[in-house]
Amino acid sequence: MPVGLVDNIASLPFIKLPGASLASNDPGDHGSVISTFLPFHVYRWDHPQRDQPFINYSGYLRLGDLTLVSTWGSGIQGEVEQKCEAQLILPYRAGVNAYTVDRQTYSHRSSCFLLPATQAKIKVVNTMCSGVIISFQPDSLLPVAHAIGGPGFDPLPLRAALERPAVLSRKADPRRDHLHELLIETLAYSERCLAVSGAINPMLRLDDLIRRLIVMLLVPDLLEAASQAPPMAEPFPHQDLVDWLQADLDQPISLTELEQRSSYSRRALQYAFKQRFGCGPMQWLRQQRLAKARALLEQPASNSGLTQVAQACGYLSQASFSRDFLARYGERPSQVLRRFRDRNLLERLRYLGSE
Repeated sequence: MPVGLVDNIASLPFIKLPGASLASNDPGDHGSVISTFLPFHVYRWDHPQRDQPFINYSGYLRLGDLTLVSTWGSGIQGEVEQKCEAQLILPYRAGVNAYTVDRQTYSHRSSCFLLPATQAKIKVVNTMCSGVIISFQPDSLLPVAHAIGGPGFDPLPLRAALERPAVLSRKADPRRDHLHELLIETLAYSERCLAVSGAINPMLRLDDLIRRLIVMLLVPDLLEAASQAPPMAEPFPHQDLVDWLQADLDQPISLTELEQRSSYSRRALQYAFKQRFGCGPMQWLRQQRLAKARALLEQPASNSGLTQVAQACGYLSQASFSRDFLARYGERPSQVLRRFRDRNLLERLRYLGSE
């Protein structure tokens, strides 16, 4: 194995999961992996250090309409052509990465790199492969940004950012450094979900969270503008919004969808919910789901099991449902179900005995 490739593999997501990872001992095979999972046509994919063996581990995840490819291993010199979509390339603290687009070269070590949907030929020179590539449709970010920015959202800065290659420097903007780390944590959490249950619960809406982080990495001022915008004059969510949330407790609802439905800015929505309910909108939504679950568990005539109750309240994982329920009420849902079933049985026996 080439010198220096030992340190970072443990930190990359998706490359150690059974059924989601691939190992390559030939650069041509690795190029085939790249062209299979990403919208690239690979013209050339070579290993520059021919005196050393080539090795690469790759992992793949489809999350909503996002494609995530994790890659770790030997250096690469290649040439590819985009077919569609844009890519955010997230390095994991190793090697020098250089991309030449339209005769201009962009180099980076620890900062993200945006490759816009140019459909151009791109020269790639990496001294080491160690990172995650997130491929997405550029237009899918616009409604997310609009939801964050609220009614006064100006799409021009985001559109401009999506049209040109850019190294999103962490040193030049501390906000990007924080967002970069949040994105790494989100990917690590996604891997833990896969390792535990073999799937990612769609109720988590991690695809929406990743898109939000990409938007804020591209336009950090958008987050600041949304935070500084004055709250709406009426500091309460309108009842239609509350009714919609309570009627769809079993459905995956993202923060972006909530912002779009409310027509509030990010800050105004947070302010409105804290004024009325004492917490943010997503925390309130979780509380409503758990309150519905408790009501279902306590129904005298209910024959529902824990799995049915969890699913009716938007949980696909019984483990996460039990964990959240215990944190909220101090007892497990199974204890509530057993207590009320025992009570109902005793009441029926008393009734039969009185006849």
